[in-house]
Amino acid sequence: MTINQPADTAAAPPVATTGRAGTPRRRIIILASVVLVLIAGVVLAVTALIPSAAPAARGTVRPFTGTGTGTLTLNLATGAATADFTGHLSALGAETGYDNLMFTPTGPSTFTYTGTRTFVAANGDKVFSAITGKGTFTRTVAHSTETDTITGGTGRFAGASGTYTDTISTVVVSTTSTSQTSRVTAAAQGQIRY
Repeated sequence: MTINQPADTAAAPPVATTGRAGTPRRRIIILASVVLVLIAGVVLAVTALIPSAAPAARGTVRPFTGTGTGTLTLNLATGAATADFTGHLSALGAETGYDNLMFTPTGPSTFTYTGTRTFVAANGDKVFSAITGKGTFTRTVAHSTETDTITGGTGRFAGASGTYTDTISTVVVSTTSTSQTSRVTAAAQGQIRY
């Protein structure tokens, strides 16, 4: 059986389809595929080098609870204070430590403070924290509550994180024209991850 096509619609012989500058379309498709693979490789390499926005937490969550006592010395002119303390914390055992603080009066009997704390375990390993607190005072006593963020440490506490609250009471033991010394008792309650 023969099919005749009308003369005015006769099929033209196939012509090679070409892209720019005479390059066959097949070559363009292959080149585009290679370029896409190279771009994907670069994206993966760059992504691997960029740290993630929220690194995975490492370690185990443990209780961070305990008590301590110490001495706080406050510079009455500047509001700067230091404290030295000893105590016992669930994660450290027997510990010593020190604070560097800055107090700001916020009213006739209220204050806020910020600073840093370092706990030192019996073996020398340290836990660091940032302090934010507020409280009330009279001429002889003060009560405050602080929220502390663990910012790292050394030894087994390297990379530690967590939060805890401290409930603090101080009793003034001596005052001069420039400084005040108080006895401090504190109770910590929170968690540490290391």
